Order: sequence, then structure tokens, then C-alpha cells
Amino acid sequence: MPLRLPTFGLPHIVLAVALLLVGLFLYATVQTAAQSYRLHREERALELELATLRRQYTELQGLLVYVESHEYIEAFARQQFGLVRPDEIAVDVEGRGVWTDARRPGQRWWEALFGLGGGQP
Repeated sequence: MPLRLPTFGLPHIVLAVALLLVGLFLYATVQTAAQSYRLHREERALELELATLRRQYTELQGLLVYVESHEYIEAFARQQFGLVRPDEIAVDVEGRGVWTDARRPGQRWWEALFGLGGGQP
């Protein structure tokens, strides 16, 4: 009995092409799903960044309104340049050194402040 090689007819070729097309379709579906997932994740990250930037923008707008206000300009002039209004008197106070606690043991702070005896003898 001679060895017979399998023959491929038209139905076999059609089946092979159909399987190849199904494989390509599945591959394209998986690639599309993966790309969709990546884009969705990137969209969420960009939405969070946009929300953060909008919050920062709102804060900066509020800061701009404050910096342009008369109260800020006056406070800045007083702190940085020591300026006063025409009807005010500028007083420069310098400390005399380090404050020390002059209380006796058992004496309360208000007793030491007002010169009251208090405490234990």
C-alpha cells in the first residue's frame, strides 16, 4: 500500500483562510481594548490634573485680588518700608534683652506680674 500524501482542497484552504481572519480579528480586538484602557487611564489622570490646575488658578485669582487691594498695599508699605499715614506717629520699639521668669517656686504668673505675695514662704 503506497503512502498517500494528504491533499488540500478548496474547503481546506477556505477553512485556513477563515481561521487566519478570525485570529487577525481577535488580535485587533485585543489591541483596541488595550489601547482603549490606556487612553481611559490617561484621560482620568488628565482630568485630575485639570481639576488641580483649576483649583490653583482659583487660588491665584484670589491672591491677585488681594495683592491688588488697598489693604495689602498699605500693609506691605507699613511692614517693608515703615511708612505711616499722615495722622499717625511711627514708634520703633526695641527689646531690652531676654525676658526671664522672676517667679519664686510655687508662685503663679499673675502673682509675680502684679507683685502679689502668693506661693509658699
